[in-house]
Amino acid sequence: MEKKYLVYCDGRASETSSIREALEKAQTCNSQVTIYRAALVAVLEPSEVRELLAQKEARERAEKHKETLSRRRIAIVFDQMFKGFAEVLEREITEDFIEFHEVLGRGINRTVKLGPRLFQQPARDDYDVVKLLEDLARSKTRVIFFTGDKQLATQARMIDNVDVEYLPPSEVAGKEAAIKIMLERIRKTVKELGISRQ
Repeated sequence: MEKKYLVYCDGRASETSSIREALEKAQTCNSQVTIYRAALVAVLEPSEVRELLAQKEARERAEKHKETLSRRRIAIVFDQMFKGFAEVLEREITEDFIEFHEVLGRGINRTVKLGPRLFQQPARDDYDVVKLLEDLARSKTRVIFFTGDKQLATQARMIDNVDVEYLPPSEVAGKEAAIKIMLERIRKTVKELGISRQ
């Protein structure tokens, strides 16, 4: 491959065919000298250039689309007061872009995947729950957090991209009523966001 040397000095660039010529040219400079070695990369016809650019753009579009799809997900999170609700709602809501996270207290020390859309999450205290919500909020289109803990609800409301549904057990007439409220809230969010099956 043909190699050329480019000499930059005194605000000008000049081309030489050998390092010796480049150094000789550098001797005439009054300022700092920069020497680059350039190599021929490719010889292409205009049609080949267009084809290569089209392929590059197609790859970039595919990557962007893939990234968009990975973000177009809704995470539903249940605190410890709603143990077992995630499994019921996962059966009721079949959209593949909705995933369910059940926060457990002690007993697990890492995320447990129970199914394609069903996860159990460890949490020793409120800090762990807030951290989980922050992590999910960064990677999902929306996070809906169901909690019966007033203090935790207040903390969660401060996280961007997290909708908090405060459902104190004393105000909900049983598990079936709570599930009905949750189903309505989730479906309302899906409609608002305009997300359909991927």
